[in-house]
Amino acid sequence: MNKSEMLIEKLRRREKVIGTTMIMLPDPILVEKMLDPRLDFVLMDAEHGRFDTQNVIPMLHTCRMLGIPGFVRVQDSQYHLIAKAIDMGADGVMIPRVETPEQLRVVVDAVRFGPVGRKGAGGYAQFYPGESFEHFQCSRMVFIQIESRKGIDHLPEILEGYGEHIDGVIIGPNDMSVMLGTPFDCKSAVMEAAVKEVFDISARWGKSCGIFCNDAADAAHYRAMGANVLWTASDMQFYCRGFGETMSELENL
Repeated sequence: MNKSEMLIEKLRRREKVIGTTMIMLPDPILVEKMLDPRLDFVLMDAEHGRFDTQNVIPMLHTCRMLGIPGFVRVQDSQYHLIAKAIDMGADGVMIPRVETPEQLRVVVDAVRFGPVGRKGAGGYAQFYPGESFEHFQCSRMVFIQIESRKGIDHLPEILEGYGEHIDGVIIGPNDMSVMLGTPFDCKSAVMEAAVKEVFDISARWGKSCGIFCNDAADAAHYRAMGANVLWTASDMQFYCRGFGETMSELENL
C-alpha cells in the first residue's frame, strides 16, 4: 500500500492526518526536505499562491517520486481547473468556497471518468505507471472547503448527495470569518460555533474534517474541537518562523 492509499484509509477512519502548504516558493527541493513519515500530504495552492499548470508539474512530480501525496487547491469549482490538476499528477484537489450540491457535480465530472463523471482521458501524469482504470476511479481524493453560512447550511445536503466522493471537509477560517461578519477574528464566538457545527455535521456523516491551522497551538485547539485533518502552516510561515527565531538568537549573543 503506497502513501496515497494509506491516506485514503486514514481519512475513511477519521484518524489524525497532517498536511502542509506550498504557497509562494515553487521549488521541488523544498518538497524533498518534507520527506517525513509523519507528513500525510503537501498541498500546492493555486487559489491564493503562485502555482499554475506550468510550475505545479515539477512539484507534483517530486511528490510522486518521493511517495508524498500531492494536492492542488484550485481557484474554483470549474471543470478545466480541477481536471487539469489531476492531469498534471495531483493525488487530490481542494475545492474552495463550496456552498451547493451543484458544485460537487462539477467536481465529480472533473475527477472521475465515465460513467461516474465526465473526465477526459488524457494528461501528462494522469495515471501512475501501471495504474488501472479501476484504481484511478477510487483513488483521487477530494477535499471541499466550507467558508460561509450558506456552505454550512447546505453541507448535509452536499454530503447526502456526494459524500462517497468527498474525503474531507475543510474550513477556510479567514474567508469564513469574513463571511460571518468577524473579519480575520477566527476565534470569535460566532466563528467557534460555526467551526464546531461543521465538525459535528462531518462527524455525523463519518467524514474527516479539519481547518487551516497557523501553527501547532492552532492545531491542538481545533483537534480538541473535533478536527482530525491538521492542515498546518505554509512554506512562507516556516521560512519566516525560522528566520525570526535565528535573528532573535543572534540578537541575544
